[in-house]
Amino acid sequence: MELSVDIGINQIMGLIRQLPVEKKLILKKEIDQELSELQPSDDELTKLLLEGPVMSNSENEDFKANRKVFSKWTEKLFA
Repeated sequence: MELSVDIGINQIMGLIRQLPVEKKLILKKEIDQELSELQPSDDELTKLLLEGPVMSNSENEDFKANRKVFSKWTEKLFA
């Protein structure tokens, strides 16, 4: 059996305001737990970045050389 109730956020907030402090803390804990499950954790981002591609020494040297060339080009272009 399922019951569906259509109430607005203002009514929900009114009901929450009537709760005792202990019940509000329980509700807050539950909501925080649900929200943390929806957001990716910092650990996942750290893992992704650490396992990502890395430049080899030769690619790094090429990158530095290209950066110098582009730097000179933009200086000439906008000077």
